Amino acid sequence: MDQGVVRVLNGGWMDGLTRDAVTRPDTSTILRETLYEPWDLFTRLDKEDATSAEPVTLLHDVCSGHDSSEKNCSVVCTSSDDLFSSWKTLWQCLSLTSLTLANSTFSTLDQHHSGVGNGTSREQIMSALSSFGITNGTDFDGNTVLNLTYECAAASCRDTSMGECSIGQLGPGYFESETIQWIKVYEALEPLCGGLESDFNIDIAGPGVLITYITQTAMVVFAWLFFLLLKVNKFINTSASIFTHLFRKRNPGPNLLTHRVSGLERLERTNLAHATSTFLAELHEAQCFFVVAIEIALINASSRSAIFTGAENWQSLLWNRDSIQFLAGMGAWPIILGQISLRRAELDSIYYLLLSTLALVLAGVAADTAANPDPDRIYKIFQGQNTLEECGGHPSLRTFCVEERESIYWYVFPAASIYAFLGLLTILWWAKIWSLCNSPAWFLRKHKSLSKRQLETWEWIKCVVIKASLLAIHIAEAGALACICFGLAVIRAPLLNLLLRGETGTWSVGQLVAVLIWAPVIAKYAHLAILGVEKGFRPRLSKAFEIVKRSDTRSGSDNEAISLN
Repeated sequence: MDQGVVRVLNGGWMDGLTRDAVTRPDTSTILRETLYEPWDLFTRLDKEDATSAEPVTLLHDVCSGHDSSEKNCSVVCTSSDDLFSSWKTLWQCLSLTSLTLANSTFSTLDQHHSGVGNGTSREQIMSALSSFGITNGTDFDGNTVLNLTYECAAASCRDTSMGECSIGQLGPGYFESETIQWIKVYEALEPLCGGLESDFNIDIAGPGVLITYITQTAMVVFAWLFFLLLKVNKFINTSASIFTHLFRKRNPGPNLLTHRVSGLERLERTNLAHATSTFLAELHEAQCFFVVAIEIALINASSRSAIFTGAENWQSLLWNRDSIQFLAGMGAWPIILGQISLRRAELDSIYYLLLSTLALVLAGVAADTAANPDPDRIYKIFQGQNTLEECGGHPSLRTFCVEERESIYWYVFPAASIYAFLGLLTILWWAKIWSLCNSPAWFLRKHKSLSKRQLETWEWIKCVVIKASLLAIHIAEAGALACICFGLAVIRAPLLNLLLRGETGTWSVGQLVAVLIWAPVIAKYAHLAILGVEKGFRPRLSKAFEIVKRSDTRSGSDNEAISLN
């Protein structure tokens, strides 16, 4: 602890106010860091053991007195209107209280202690206090600060809208005594955040919304498996052809392999296969617009007031933001898998790539917006909600409690994981543009003057790039599938919790609408699979058009330049 007993920071939360980077300046954290930790520090100094103690932290930009138009700390901290206006003010005033009361409480401050900076502890305290316009004990009334804090906490407990709570009782006249052991105030206020009742917003992550995401994921995985099966069919056919050629056999004879191949070939020509192709294309378009709309709504929810999101306290606000961050990832992975499936089915286009890119960018922005919310903004979000006269007309102290930081989901997808998959889309964009602009026939016409060696070099470079792209696509495909399985495992617990509640408000109108959002896509798929694509599409098109089935549905070109499946 070579920095001394006091340190002055710029006031940003990420400037190291606490030792735990995950902690936020909620009510419990502020009380612990400004009351308990200073008492622990000076107690350790009395015992000549300050090795693991932390210095008292003051904020440079709060009631510093450097601006003549700004109120000094002595005025700000003794007014409930100013004291509870922000977390910074409350932090600053309680820290100043601990320092001023320490001068009259601990008798060893005039001694030199090893490892606690230059000068005695009292000299360091007085130097820090003087920088905030406090030159002696009478310039700052720490007793009043503690009294205002206790009255606000007591009023917060009497407000049972967020659950029952109780705080310790202090004797009459306690705050009028000359020597106050402020640790007693901390011990009385420590249970303030106990019994906090909070919940996440049903409109953000209700049962209907969760079921919708599960349905979306299940449909995409089904389409992905279907076209992967057809891809396996082609691989088996190729392997069988090579095997036959090597052993000079025209007819290898009937066996299990032959039956499987013929079965897959028949599947590829059925109404189910043709309907699934149409289903995949329409599903991907629908899910992109669905995710885009959801992400815009989630981004909007992250920037609106607590009343808009239905958050009653900081804990429920964190749960809402965790829901936003988790659902942003749940919407992104099926889009990745769907885009790869479109490419495998030779149905991809610039249009679908544009939709996928837009959806993934918005999913990343939504997750990034919800992650690590700024404490200053959170205090502004709750302004006008749960206000109490004893707290200067500001929200109660319990509004900023976080009793259980753990989310309803035991894991949320970080925004970086979503942005990482944009790299995959970059590869898919390159492959698509390559297939449109750089076919070998076009290349040969444009580069007839190239020598044989140059052409061989070009073919080698092309082969390496294509194989590397294929490897990256398959790795991303496996990663997206792993994220989907992981997300489904995580989403199971909150969904079961919601379904078992049996509360009327759980199934709102929005949740019922969300459950049926995929009904048109599923109904159309069933219609096409049963009646066939020709009969299914005929009533959907103008009479001026006619549906004609091609005799050969295989790809017109098997060229390597466009075969990055």
